[in-house]
Amino acid sequence: MATNLVYRNTDSQNRVQTLAATHAPGTPVLSIEGKPAVTVTGSGDYTKSEASFYAPATVSGIPAGGAGLTGKQVTLAFDGTWEFDEDDIANLSAATVVNGDIVYITGALALTDSSSGNTLFGYVDIGPDFDRSRGMIPVRIGL
Repeated sequence: MATNLVYRNTDSQNRVQTLAATHAPGTPVLSIEGKPAVTVTGSGDYTKSEASFYAPATVSGIPAGGAGLTGKQVTLAFDGTWEFDEDDIANLSAATVVNGDIVYITGALALTDSSSGNTLFGYVDIGPDFDRSRGMIPVRIGL
């Protein structure tokens, strides 16, 4: 899951679409048209769990979808550079990636460096002061 926006996306290009599954914010997806995107909001039916103030209880089913969205509706960003945990991108390491390394997305919405049967998702986009020790990989979405 993308945890941080590194370089701003174009808000006017964001769109609400109804996808086939519920998604958390910051999830790599393919739009209805098959374009690479990142979820800016959770789906309308997205819920989360949090540890209760009264440990060890956990509160589940907390609504956390985008405001005004219903069901599987989600807001998508089609550009910008987003950080992904290196564990969420098969075969890439934050310590060894270089600018321009290609990232693909599978039909199961997993990120990988393998082009075989997958869709181009974006490119590694490391800024001059990027801290690789955090295990994050910045990926510029789209072409």
